[in-house]
Amino acid sequence: MKFFLSIMIIISTVHFSFAGEKKLTIEDAWTRPVVLENRPSAVYFTINNEANEPDKLIKVVSALAKRIEMHTHKNQDGVMKMIQVKDIPVAANSKLKVEPGGYHLMVFGLSMKFSQGDEFPLVLKFANAGRVPVVAKVMKKAPTQMDHSNHMDHSKM
Repeated sequence: MKFFLSIMIIISTVHFSFAGEKKLTIEDAWTRPVVLENRPSAVYFTINNEANEPDKLIKVVSALAKRIEMHTHKNQDGVMKMIQVKDIPVAANSKLKVEPGGYHLMVFGLSMKFSQGDEFPLVLKFANAGRVPVVAKVMKKAPTQMDHSNHMDHSKM
């Protein structure tokens, strides 16, 4: 009986140690400045799904917006049109860019203006990963990954 109890304690400890690991993260969340209240805005970011299972973004909320919709662009009869989607699928072990011209979030009914340097808090709800809090930075253009490949080696100075 003690052996069985010991095994159960070990199993439950292992389960809890893995439960805290983040298998899905959000990188480089940003939105453009909004100069007029109640004007729509868009939010962009990269979803990094390190889980072995696919997931999907199913809902987005923010205390600063009346509603947030998920959209994409589709070519219909030679014309690119923005359409609302019910979710944004993310393949297992992959990254998905939520960016201009593709999947993105449309924000309606903002309760304030956004200036460069402000932050826009929102919560992304995924089917498997659950709630993921995010803070989008207000920027005039998308953040870029700095390329240091052409820089000199400063360690030898």
